[in-house]
Parts: sequence; C-alpha cells; structure tokens
Amino acid sequence: MNIKNTNSKNESFNLILCGLAFQFIPLFTFGLILAAFEDWSSPFPGVLFHLIISTFIYGYIPLLKGCRLYSYDKGYASKWGWFGLLSILGLSFLLLFPEKRTNFYSEGSLGNDSINFPFNKLNIPEFLLYYSIAFPILILTIFIIILLSIGLLSLVKGSDFIDLFNATWDILPELYVTITYLFIGLFLFRYIRILGFDVEKFGILNFGSLKPIINWKLIILIVFLNYAFAWGFNSLISYYISFIYPDFIENSINELEFTNVIGLISWSFSAIVFAPLLEELICRGIILQKWAMKWGIKAGIVTSSLLFAICHLRFDIVSLFIAGTILSVLYFKTGNLIVPILCHSLYNTIVTIFMIGRYYSSSNVDFVSVNDYRVSMEPLLGQKAIVAAISFAVIMFFLYRNFPKQDDILPYYRNSK
Repeated sequence: MNIKNTNSKNESFNLILCGLAFQFIPLFTFGLILAAFEDWSSPFPGVLFHLIISTFIYGYIPLLKGCRLYSYDKGYASKWGWFGLLSILGLSFLLLFPEKRTNFYSEGSLGNDSINFPFNKLNIPEFLLYYSIAFPILILTIFIIILLSIGLLSLVKGSDFIDLFNATWDILPELYVTITYLFIGLFLFRYIRILGFDVEKFGILNFGSLKPIINWKLIILIVFLNYAFAWGFNSLISYYISFIYPDFIENSINELEFTNVIGLISWSFSAIVFAPLLEELICRGIILQKWAMKWGIKAGIVTSSLLFAICHLRFDIVSLFIAGTILSVLYFKTGNLIVPILCHSLYNTIVTIFMIGRYYSSSNVDFVSVNDYRVSMEPLLGQKAIVAAISFAVIMFFLYRNFPKQDDILPYYRNSK
C-alpha cells in the first residue's frame, strides 16, 4: 500500500474511526441484546454472532490503512501501523509514540498566522483517543507492573512482602482514577501549551471579571435544578430499565463507588476537583470551541454536550447532555471557564455527599433485589416525574433566554482582547 503525505491526520483518523466502528459498535450491540434476552433459544443469535465476527474482521481493512497512514503522518515508517492488528490496543501504542513532525497541522491552515490558531493545530479524534484510551491504558500498565513486581517479591522474600502485596492490591485500584486524572492533567496542560494555547484565555483564572456579569444565585439554582432533574428523570429511567436489564440495575443499586476510606477520599477528590477541571477544559474549553468554529456555535454546543454525555459511559445520557448544554451556555455567557468548572464541582459535590452517606449506611442495609427496588420505587414514580418535569421546564427557559447567538465571539478569542 502506498502512503501519501497529506499533511493532515483527518484522513487517517477517518479510516481509524470507521474501522473501530465496524469492530465495536456491532459487538456492543450484540452484548446488549444478549444481556436483555439471556434465555433466547432461537438460532438467530448464532447467525448474529457470525455477522458480528465478520464485521469485526472487516473493520481491520480501514483500521490498518488508517494506522499505517497515521504512523506515517507522525513521522514514522508506515510499517509501524501494523500495530493496528491489535485493534484498539495497538492504536493506543501508536498514539503514545512521540510526534516527530513539527510542521504538521490537522487541517489546512497558515499555522500561527491562521485566524483559527491554535485550534487549527488540534485533531479532536486523536486528542480524545489519546486521553480517554491510550493514556489510561499506559497508567493501568504501570499499575499492573507494580503489582506484579510486588507479587514476585512476595514469592521470593516471604510473608512480609505478601502483606505488602495485599495492602497494595487493596489501595492501588482505589487510587487508579485519581492518579490517572492527575497525570492526564499534567500532560494535558503541557500539550495545549505546546500547541500554542494560552491557558489564561480560557478564563480559568479571571476571577476579577466575574462579579459584574454573573448572577451566582441564579447559577447555583440552575445547578440544583439540574441535579433535581437528574434525580427524578434517572430514577424513572432506572425503574423502566430494570424490566429490560434487571441484573444491571440490581448490581448498580448495590454497588458502591468505593470500599474503604482511602477510596472515599480518592473518589471525592477526583469528582470534586480533578473531574470538573479537566472535563471542562477538554469539553468546553477545547472541543466546544473547536467544533463551534467548524460547524457553528449551536452545533458545537449540541455535539460537544452529546460527546460529554456519551463519554461517561452511563445510561443517564439525557441528564448528562442537559448538564453539558447548561455548562456550555454558562461558558459563552460569562466567557470564563471557571464558571462551568465551579458549577460542575458543585454538582459533583452534591453527588459525593449522597455517595458518602450511602457508603456509611451500607453496612446496615441488606442486599436489595431488583423486585424490592421496584416495589420501593412504585409509590414515588409520580413525585419523581413531577420534580423532573418542573426542573426541566425551568432549565429549558434558562437555556432559551441565555443561549448564545450564532455570531457570538468564542470565549477564547473574547479573552484575547
């Protein structure tokens, strides 16, 4: 296969995303079908299984071509693209390769003189795959190496290291998310500065300009209404999903986010500090403005909010999408990324308080079956529906009154003045 220098990663990632879609979308769909119909005795699932395998294999065609082109685009020989045979794991290796080409832009541009600088130097699929898949896999690999090393020492040295291994095994999984967030944050800030971004222009540190333009009481009210909507709407969705995926709901209502105090502290710190800062910088600061520049402000808000919801990998996509839209509107309204960061942090603080309460009360609560869950939910369905409807109406009115116009200046460039 001849590799042509296009000076654009768009072509390679179009092929890569196409290949991943062929491989994993049917696979996930098949998994959901099996989970919903465990007692399905029809021969159709067997036919469907072979179809899934066929699409997975077919996905290698665009994936390998894209990986080889991407390897070449990064300044390496195209043969390194054969890592794509390992599918998403091999792609992670390629993403972690350091960039060799310095005169490279993701779109045709004029470099630093472009009106779209520095967003023109950013390729969103590469950016997302690197920080959502490749980098966490790297951190996970380091964790596994640490555990294996301690495990080997425990076999060689004796009981002291066995105790150390057991202690490490209990602590490291609880710290994984926090450590991953920490390293992603460090590398992310370094990366965006390399691309030419000025962090101050995102409005993270512009506290002085907030007072005259922000009604904090209204914003806090919207955050609480957003939580009220999520509480009511997600409860209704969870109740109805329990009839389709009973095991999933049963596991979710009995599963704790953390199992010890270290996990509690780690999870709380990640949820209240790291997650709001990094997710807002990525989703609102970078992706929203990149896509608003490309497709328009309205489309940018919708698509970035949808991505924000999907990336959480949870069933509450609707409430997350609305939350993402609110945070996007607040960013455009104020021009300061610190506002959605603080709102996101406040929302997560509310969630964390309930999680901590659930953790300390879990020892006194027996296992809750899905049938018991349905019985306890049925008298509350009407109340939850009313709460969701009222909060949704107020949120929609807020968004209608404050939604940015199509010709508004992006916050990053507004802060450049």
